[in-house]
Amino acid sequence: MKAFRRATAAVALAALATGCSTAPSLDWAALPAGAMLASDAGYLKMPMIAGAVVFYLVLDPLAPNWTIEESRQGDDRYLLALRHKAIHNGGDGEARQVFSRRAAQLAGQPGFGAYEVLTWQQGIESSRPFARRVAYGEVRLLRVTPPVAAAKP
Repeated sequence: MKAFRRATAAVALAALATGCSTAPSLDWAALPAGAMLASDAGYLKMPMIAGAVVFYLVLDPLAPNWTIEESRQGDDRYLLALRHKAIHNGGDGEARQVFSRRAAQLAGQPGFGAYEVLTWQQGIESSRPFARRVAYGEVRLLRVTPPVAAAKP
């Protein structure tokens, strides 16, 4: 039985290695072969599977590193509060980039063309069980002035 599984895994991997560049990607075909190899090695036992699921749910690599809460302070002013994930893998220096990206999106609204940062501060919030990076900033959206030639007399 083990010889059959190994042969099947070898055939699947060989099929992947000889794929044509014009054919659709067959990366998904490696999953059954990898599962069989992991099963043969004894990695697919219930405690290990449960641990992997819990690890994935806590870490969640597809979730964004920063969450943004925004509150409108006026017609052209926004307060942005950013919070970093409690358990993360990188992204410590991204606060200003995320802030600038969101401010640029807000400035893309009709009637506005740019933004000005009024306040900006970063810090670490000591919460339990993990400390988190936080950042706060306020932006003012700048209105677009119509060109002089387009103004009506």
